Amino acid sequence: MRHEKPAGLLDPDALLQRPGARLLVLAPHPDDESLAAGGLIQRARAYAVPGSVVFVSDGENNPWPQRALERRLWIGSRQRDAWAARRRDEADAAVDVLGGAAIRVIRLGWPDGGLTSRLLDDTAAMLAQMRELLARERPTILVLPDLVDRHPDHSALHVLMEMVFQGMPRELRPDCLGYVLHGRARSGIPRWRAQLALSTDEAAGKRRAIEAHASQMAFSRKRLLRFATDEESFVAGLECHDQSEQRLPWLPPRLMRPALALLLVDAHGGLRVPLVSDGNANLRWRDGSPAAWSPRALQAPYYVKLCCTLPSPWIFDGWGWCRFGAGGA
Repeated sequence: MRHEKPAGLLDPDALLQRPGARLLVLAPHPDDESLAAGGLIQRARAYAVPGSVVFVSDGENNPWPQRALERRLWIGSRQRDAWAARRRDEADAAVDVLGGAAIRVIRLGWPDGGLTSRLLDDTAAMLAQMRELLARERPTILVLPDLVDRHPDHSALHVLMEMVFQGMPRELRPDCLGYVLHGRARSGIPRWRAQLALSTDEAAGKRRAIEAHASQMAFSRKRLLRFATDEESFVAGLECHDQSEQRLPWLPPRLMRPALALLLVDAHGGLRVPLVSDGNANLRWRDGSPAAWSPRALQAPYYVKLCCTLPSPWIFDGWGWCRFGAGGA
């Protein structure tokens, strides 16, 4: 599949200087806004571009930093609520560094760590809420997690937004800049980079905003400060994700397959389907062998994710989502 170079998206600074520009940054958790787009938010403020930061969750499901800082083993609902309040305060402090009152803060209160399940079970309601948000904020530039980000909340949010755009006239869609904070891009898929060089003051402001998330710095300071650089890099557009054929790109070992399942989502909702070893299958592995049977026809573009069904402390995706069929923005 050929992917055209999205020339108009390669210069974030130029996007901000377009007449009527409006910036919206989607952050699945507090700190994502500073790590991914702290410099871009400051540049928007400098140009007097209206800007909004949407915190999708409050970051309440963050047990290991909470255990370390509060010296507790057991975390109940009251402790989780208190942690959410702490992270909201940190996020407010970070936004104050980046833009102060010029930046509108929106909180959706969706469950931290639960966006994938919600995407599958409550697709229509999530689509409606995001459509209403875009209609109200009217962004011309949308900064969002890229599909290949290995945090399941990040990738699920990306899938949701692509599905929102699929029902929107192209001329009304914002220009999209993606970011990857967990993991790396998949090999073999062309990706166009949009680069924003930060001034000395912007780089310093970004670092201060990251440091405002003190609960995260205490546990992951070195990792987070790797993003405090003098340049921000984004994935330009959403067109680079389609699979070139209809087979699934994976071929998991047979011994693992009893513990695996496929998650499927399209405009009609989500499905969880078990794997099959033989017999009827309308979803197949990359070698053509049977993978699973979807009980209904999937409407393109649709999204497929291979996941492990066993409980694990490891939250990051092993395989992630793949998109099939035309779509994007």
